[in-house]
Amino acid sequence: MELKRVSLLALVIPAFLMVPAGGRASEKVPQPLLGDPGNYSVPFREGESLRFEINWKPLFLIPAFKAGELALSIKDSRYNERPVYTISGATSSAGLLDSVASLRVRDRFESNIDHETFQSYRLLRQTRRNERKRDLEVLFDYPNDSILLREFNTEVEPPLEIRNEETQGIPGPVSDILSIFYVARLRSFRPGDSYLIHLNDRGKIKPVTIQVQAKEEVLTDIGSFDSVRISTVGGLFSNGGDLLIWYSTGPLRIPVQFEAEVKLGKVYGKIIGLETPQMTRSVIQID
Repeated sequence: MELKRVSLLALVIPAFLMVPAGGRASEKVPQPLLGDPGNYSVPFREGESLRFEINWKPLFLIPAFKAGELALSIKDSRYNERPVYTISGATSSAGLLDSVASLRVRDRFESNIDHETFQSYRLLRQTRRNERKRDLEVLFDYPNDSILLREFNTEVEPPLEIRNEETQGIPGPVSDILSIFYVARLRSFRPGDSYLIHLNDRGKIKPVTIQVQAKEEVLTDIGSFDSVRISTVGGLFSNGGDLLIWYSTGPLRIPVQFEAEVKLGKVYGKIIGLETPQMTRSVIQID
């Protein structure tokens, strides 16, 4: 197997996404995740940052190894004169991906979501993998019911536009591949619940179902968390593998652990850093 062809983001970002509707049937009809602010509360605020260690267990007899880290943060800002949350994400490769596969990943994301409706207005995705550099921007124009996607090759100066596409039709409040991490925290999940949300990935909108399974305790390097396990099945990965995510049941409702079956093996990870205005937990790193 050629590790050089494996993208860290192809492992990390899908691991947090939910599965498109049409997977295993839920006993309940999914409720809309967004749309009625009276049914959810906001557990995140400016100043919060999360950090995760990402591990990968390839197929065959290759042992699991650290693939990199994912860092998330959020702040208050404005977009087109509206108050929004600006969510930032960054992934970096480490371990065998850097030293053996010679795959250096330094990808960054930025999402602007409405402060009240939590619908996504803009997603910026900056891909940096060795010498490859691409910037992808997706803009959601709700009044005109359209989505604009632009992609640039930033390896050259000035950047070269390689995609410029506009599509019509926004079915309702939309989340993107970064904001879904936060939007999913708006609900206090209970076993047996299921929710539906529209997810945009590279300009295409997918109906996404979230299914809530059971409560469990998750042990991490920064402490234990009473959590609820989220299960999604089929459709997202090419091999139809399962995805599990554990969200803490405390006031912050943060993702503390995930596990996903993907085409080239299994991706899993746990939280290693948590900082909020009220508390800080982190693994001590020694270089």
